[in-house]
Amino acid sequence: MNWKNQRRILAVHEQLHRIEIGRLSRLERRARELKEEEGRIVRCLDGNRDMIALFPEVVLQRLKANMRQQKELGVEVDRQTNVTLEQAKRVKQAERLVADAEKERDQVEDLESLREIIDACGRPRDFSAP
Repeated sequence: MNWKNQRRILAVHEQLHRIEIGRLSRLERRARELKEEEGRIVRCLDGNRDMIALFPEVVLQRLKANMRQQKELGVEVDRQTNVTLEQAKRVKQAERLVADAEKERDQVEDLESLREIIDACGRPRDFSAP
């Protein structure tokens, strides 16, 4: 595979990695939002004890649902983190392949230049006067 194909593969892996980072970022943002919501509920309950007495079941269900969502989101964040790290490994591997392919291309070009120089020096020269 030539270096141009390797560069295209690298570009694809970099794009996929950016997508995975975006997904992870959205999941982490959602986890923060759930944590903030939990904090707001608790602060609201601390500030208004009558609300607990009026809606004990509703408040308890909402807190349980929030905690369940946080737990599920935590698992999803962990999974997405692993996917993102795996994609980062693929990017690094593709970068190494591109670097190796470019190095090989440069070596081939250098050898070609050397052959041209040797051929030019190896030809008999025409010393005849014009």
